[in-house]
Amino acid sequence: MNPGALREHLVTLRFELTRRLGLPGLVAVLLLCVAAVMVDSTVRMRNETRELSNDARPTHAAKKPHATDNAGPRPDAAMLETLPELFPRFARSADDIAVILAHARESDLAIGSADYLVVADSGGPYMRYQMLLPVKDQYGTIRRFLASVLNTVPNAALREIHVERPAVDGNVLDARVRFELVYRSARP
Repeated sequence: MNPGALREHLVTLRFELTRRLGLPGLVAVLLLCVAAVMVDSTVRMRNETRELSNDARPTHAAKKPHATDNAGPRPDAAMLETLPELFPRFARSADDIAVILAHARESDLAIGSADYLVVADSGGPYMRYQMLLPVKDQYGTIRRFLASVLNTVPNAALREIHVERPAVDGNVLDARVRFELVYRSARP
């Protein structure tokens, strides 16, 4: 069947259904078809998820330690002991702050005066450096700035963001962004 004949049959079918069911009936049939397709895809996705879950269960059960296996330290404990070595030393904090401010300049953000706070856990292996930046710009610019900082400074975390729109019809936002930079402490 050529495309012209197929098109002619489909147009005829549409006019015949419209004549018998009316426009609301035709829309209802179309919605029922869409609902049937969605139910079918949901059932298929649920089955695939169940299969993946069943495939992962034996592997997870094999890795689970038994309560009677207390012969030696778990590999997770050894990994946790080496975790602080993955973080940079506190001496690098000035470089990280310079990188964050450089990203702000590249994004053309209007930055107010920043507040800084050093938090050291007593006896802990980590030090945290908090940086509160007041920024003023459009939402997309602020979002790109946050993404660029989090992608380039691996020890940075977005601790808090507070956004206000001073004018209802304005597109410039006032935001306070708090980054937390994590460093290993000099103590052993």
